[in-house]
Amino acid sequence: MKSTLKLLPSLFVTIVMSSLAPVMICGLILALCSVLWSCPGVTAAIPQDGLKEFLQVFGNGSAVEGILTIAITFGFVGGMFEAFNFYYYQNTN
Repeated sequence: MKSTLKLLPSLFVTIVMSSLAPVMICGLILALCSVLWSCPGVTAAIPQDGLKEFLQVFGNGSAVEGILTIAITFGFVGGMFEAFNFYYYQNTN
């Protein structure tokens, strides 16, 4: 039981960081696209709409729901990796 309590802080940090990473990356890409779009002389097509469409696929038509779905999934997978890592190294020592 004591070793399981050692897992909880690390598991919590891993889940939070795994969830925040895709949100921050998509937010930075969208912010960069918005800044480039407002610069005069930029005539190239900026892939902002492509990212929004990609997020809408996962969010049933809403980009915000899409990024939340991806963030929750990444957090779940990060938590599973952390739990596996804890279990693996607990048995080797």
